[in-house]
Amino acid sequence: MSFAGEIEFAVSYFRSNRMLSYGLRLEYALEGSSNYISWKDKMEVVLEDNRLNEFIEKDIPKKVDAQDLAEWRKCVAKVRRIILEGVQDHILFNPHGKETPFSMWKALIDLFQKSSDYRKLALKDKLRKIKMEKGDTIPKYLNNFTQCQDELGSVGVIVV
Repeated sequence: MSFAGEIEFAVSYFRSNRMLSYGLRLEYALEGSSNYISWKDKMEVVLEDNRLNEFIEKDIPKKVDAQDLAEWRKCVAKVRRIILEGVQDHILFNPHGKETPFSMWKALIDLFQKSSDYRKLALKDKLRKIKMEKGDTIPKYLNNFTQCQDELGSVGVIVV
């Protein structure tokens, strides 16, 4: 293998194995409603694997004891880091400025999992209007349909 071939192999290996801290792959970062459901599932598993899922399930109050406080701060910092690393930059404005992991998580849930009647109607209308435009490919059309179906699923509407 030539030197250029070795460099190309190393670069492709690095790109295919890029991982964030705690085992979350960069490719799985939250991009928006299109990958919210799978992102949420993966984040919950990563947090559970690190025994930190309680910090997104409820607001864990600060500890009084100095040793417990240090451990609490360490856990809060880890969860905040996992959440921030698992979100694309254009979505960071939502959890930004939140003090606890629970409030950061809730902000993201509220953004992508709202089940208001208005959102349901808007998504149903979006689904009805999906059509192939001139020059579109079938995979692009199916991707748009699947994305809209996932969004509807996130607000509790099942599309069969």
